[in-house]
Amino acid sequence: LEIHPTHLSDEGEYKCRIVVWDNTGNSTEPSVPISKEARMMLKVNVPPEKVEITHLTSGRNLSLRCKSEGAKPPADILWTKTSPDGVETEIPDLSKTREIEPAGELYDTAEQIFYQLQENEMIAKISCVVRHHNTNTTIYKNITFVSPAIQNALKVTMQRFAEPVLYSSIENQDGQDNKAGLVKISADPGFKVPYNTSVTLKASAPGVFPEPRYLWWVGDQTGIAGRELHIDNLEEDKSYYVLAENPLGRVVLEVPVHITTSDYSQWNDSSRDGDVIVDDTTGGLDTGAIIGIV
Repeated sequence: LEIHPTHLSDEGEYKCRIVVWDNTGNSTEPSVPISKEARMMLKVNVPPEKVEITHLTSGRNLSLRCKSEGAKPPADILWTKTSPDGVETEIPDLSKTREIEPAGELYDTAEQIFYQLQENEMIAKISCVVRHHNTNTTIYKNITFVSPAIQNALKVTMQRFAEPVLYSSIENQDGQDNKAGLVKISADPGFKVPYNTSVTLKASAPGVFPEPRYLWWVGDQTGIAGRELHIDNLEEDKSYYVLAENPLGRVVLEVPVHITTSDYSQWNDSSRDGDVIVDDTTGGLDTGAIIGIV
């Protein structure tokens, strides 16, 4: 008997019976049925369907909750912390609570821990590791906490109008870490352009939630809202300003744009698609600042 694919409804006891007719070698006697049977219990295991992690922060105190949904039998959960040099260690079972709830024929497992970041922890990557031994399944759900001292290491012209955010965070799956909290400025065709060239400045903040609002201005002109600022026919060096703001913080960045000499080929290399990012070592704009993230 082959069952493919298996479903939860296939679980149960199966019985196999073999019957042999035996007349003990005497053709005149009626045959006697001899039967043998075997029984087997089939259990259907189901790996976790979904894993999610939520967190609350208060200063350096973290409350983390990880939930595994739709597994049979219930999945196991453990917590690990990875150092900046890549060493992963298990977080001890301190102040940990676990809940297992039935969801029909499947089970949801949730676990909550409380953790305090040390003063010297500038970056803390914490992982919820969900293991389902019956199906040989392991799922990582990671969350990284980054100190503003690291995020603001780039040269920056800025001013804060709100209380500094202690930690920002970005959630990711399967170890795919990204930098969070950096406000990035790009210019098309570049931050240095020939005389009478039109320029488009763009602001973005990858990984920041809620999404910031942007307001651009120059001098005492009225501000222009939006991610982009279009400058027509630039005739002189100018500094433009952009305010990036969300409910957690505000930051103002200065964006200088310069007029080049007639030899400007190095700023208009077509292989770069006209996009100069903030960490361009050939003379682009160095700027970045944390805004905040829930």
